[in-house]
Amino acid sequence: MSERAVYDAMVFLQWASLPAERQHDTIKALDEGAIRLCLSPKLVEEVRELLSRPGIRAKAPNLTDDRVAAVLAAAGKHADWFQRVPDVFSLEGHPDDDRLFNRAIEAKAKYLVTWENRILRLQEARSNEARRLRQLAPSLHILNPSAFATELRTERHRSEEQSRQPKQSGQ
Repeated sequence: MSERAVYDAMVFLQWASLPAERQHDTIKALDEGAIRLCLSPKLVEEVRELLSRPGIRAKAPNLTDDRVAAVLAAAGKHADWFQRVPDVFSLEGHPDDDRLFNRAIEAKAKYLVTWENRILRLQEARSNEARRLRQLAPSLHILNPSAFATELRTERHRSEEQSRQPKQSGQ
């Protein structure tokens, strides 16, 4: 069974900006079926708006309307959809990030993938907010895309090793 992951908008920007032959392992994992994205219509609109900004398009020549449509279609193909996500967690001072946490909590996602340091720090933080998040989502791992790719490779190798183990009979 595939694990669920929540990607923040900047991970989608990286995905859409890079040519297909240079895609990060976090995107390849979708095609391999290792993970399922947790999406909502609101996130898709946020990503579409971000990827349509003239300033961003000026810095990323690969970012065309067709490329954005292709990335969003691919994301949708590898996603579990969440129409209504309850507001059960809030990160003080950063209410725009709440949708990521709440989607991860509602989806029981194993991973939240982001480049945002303030979010990444919650994984190890001892604040009341961090403790509350761990209570609401005890199996959630908050990782940057590089660490997530390493985690995926480790999981793949572990799975391959287990499949090579001889089956033991029930004697």
